[in-house]
Formats: sequence, C-alpha cells, structure tokens
Amino acid sequence: MGVTPAELWTRYPQLFHMATRGAWPSISEHGLLPTSTLVSSSGLPRSEQDVLLQSIRPSSTAIEHPVVGTVNVRDQAPLRLAFLEESLTDMSIQEWLDLLNGRVFFWLHPDRLTRLLSARNYKNSEHDVITLDTQSLISAYGAKVVLSPINSGATLFPRARPRGSGTFTKLADYPDEKWRIRADATAVAELAVIGGVPDIATFVVSVDRYQGPVRKSTLFKP
Repeated sequence: MGVTPAELWTRYPQLFHMATRGAWPSISEHGLLPTSTLVSSSGLPRSEQDVLLQSIRPSSTAIEHPVVGTVNVRDQAPLRLAFLEESLTDMSIQEWLDLLNGRVFFWLHPDRLTRLLSARNYKNSEHDVITLDTQSLISAYGAKVVLSPINSGATLFPRARPRGSGTFTKLADYPDEKWRIRADATAVAELAVIGGVPDIATFVVSVDRYQGPVRKSTLFKP
C-alpha cells in the first residue's frame, strides 16, 4: 500500500534540516545542495575532492566554492567504518557514501531534530535550523523524494541495522508495516531529496538559530 503524499504531510506537516551557523543566507540564495554537487563544482584539486567524497569524513571541513562561497561539508563521524561494512547488504562502502552524498536530508519528527542538536558533536555549537512545509515540498519534488526507516548516516554500534539499495524507497513503496504500526517518531526516520532543493526558500516556514537544542532567535520567517 505504501504512503500517499497526503498521509505523509498530514502526519508530518513540517520537515527539519540542521545547517551550520551562518549558512542560511547562502542556502537561501543558492539552494540546499548535496555534498557531491558542492564538492564536484568547487574547483578543489581532485585529490581533495576524493578525500571528501570517497571516505568517511571524521570532521566537518570548510571549503571555498567559487559561486556559493564558504561551504561547511558536514562530518560523517556517526558512520563507523567497521560497523557500516557489516551492516551493508548489497552495496559497497563507496556506493553507500555516493548515495548519501548525492541527496539532502530532513527529519520528519521534532524529537529526531532535538536528538541531533543534543548529540555530543553538536550540543555546544550554534546551528541554523530550517523548517519547511511538507506539503509544498512534496508537491514540487515528489518524484525525487525518498524515505528511510533508519538513520542512514549512523552506524555507531555493532550489529547496526541492515542497509542497502532497498533502504530508501519512494512513498508508494514504503513498507506498510513500518508506516501503519510504528509510532510517529519512528515510522519514518528520514526524508531525502535526490539532487537537492535549489529553490528551498520557496518552502520555508522559518529559519531559527539554535545553540544545541535551545532556540536562541528567529533568522527568517516569510
């Protein structure tokens, strides 16, 4: 049966993306673009691009992009190599990294956003949290939207949940037992848009500055 667009935006009326402090002006102008797009168009030497795209990033890295300006390429510290390797069902590590680097990600439930903001690597820093209207984004990008029942970017412990080519699915193919039986916070872990959202400002409900899980101020509200 899967999930209909109306079911998705009724259960999850807003989507959340955590960006680096100060990133919103550039995102507003140039869109929310996937790591692979930003790195491959950055003009960096191929060897430096490979470090960012062909291995797990242990820490965030600031790069200078000729159009976008300063871009903070997020770390992938929660992806522990040994646990990722044992969790992959039908993909190589590089294929999984390519998959992650080629899309942009949103939380569907505020509890998951709070959990990320409270994580050890982020709780002492400030962030720009972008809140989107789910209905308008799905209406515009439905063909590129995929859902995941797990946190695709985390393999923190042994026996991490299996993942592979079937982890992300279109709405119509999303496993019915996960959608119908699980609680709202766990029914869908992530929503991703393949190729990014160049006109993301169109769908914004608000942009807020957070320090860890605490909202400090509103940066933008249409």
